[in-house]
Amino acid sequence: MIRHACLLLVHTNPSQVRTLLSLLDDPRNDIFVHIDRKAGFGPGAFDGCCKQSGLYFTDRRIAVHWGGVSIMRAELELLHKATSTGAYSYYHLLSGMDLPIKGQDEIHSFFESHNGMEFIGFWEMKPTTSSRFNYYTLFPEGAGFFLTNLLNNAFKSILMALKIRINTDVDFRYAAQWFSITDDLARYVLERRNWLEKVFRHTNTCDEIFLATLVWDSPFRDKLYDKEAHPANSGSGNMRFIDWSRGASIRHPWTFTADDFDLLMRVPQFWARKFNEKVDPVIIRKVAEKLR
Repeated sequence: MIRHACLLLVHTNPSQVRTLLSLLDDPRNDIFVHIDRKAGFGPGAFDGCCKQSGLYFTDRRIAVHWGGVSIMRAELELLHKATSTGAYSYYHLLSGMDLPIKGQDEIHSFFESHNGMEFIGFWEMKPTTSSRFNYYTLFPEGAGFFLTNLLNNAFKSILMALKIRINTDVDFRYAAQWFSITDDLARYVLERRNWLEKVFRHTNTCDEIFLATLVWDSPFRDKLYDKEAHPANSGSGNMRFIDWSRGASIRHPWTFTADDFDLLMRVPQFWARKFNEKVDPVIIRKVAEKLR
């Protein structure tokens, strides 16, 4: 049996995550969860969720901050836990605020017919994006806090004026954070963990940079699915439906509501984000009922 690993970054809404786990619960899947160290719950919140999938938790819980290098580190922890447990055909990175919008039979059939391809949603690099990785970030975990973000921006302005850059020998690329990658690529990433730490530990919002950069300068570049994906498609290369057209102004994607149900059922992607039971629990229930 071809098996997949579902990797979940979880930080809130445990009851919503339980719904997600129930929709991923399938004998062809194992599920690996990283729970943010700041979260007010632990693995016990998900007891009894999975009857057919193996459910595993990372040995290390990292305090994750928006835009921080901690996000990359949490993703690497998930990859490490999964590859240490077994060899999977694909590793799918998801958020605890995602949901599948297609059934498991359809998802597995697609990946079996495209076996060996890498699903990473590349974006066109914007001129302003280079400041994330070409100038030293004083507080890498500080992008989501007013004072540290202010200090980071002020310090970078000085570095820009003086033309003092870091990482000048790296060809950076830009992509959606969420991915579906093969076992070969998962292990390739982990083999370069020290390099990733060295390059990205004083950067900002590197979760959209590190994997794309690593893959672009590797043999896996030739195995990318839809590598010419246009930025407006926002992740068409990774089979995730994420609506930035209604959420970009607040630096976050649109949170789906019940009014979006028909749209979600029409799109060709396999997973969608994001959902929030505190905003609209009805859409979560409707998607779950449809898939079940």
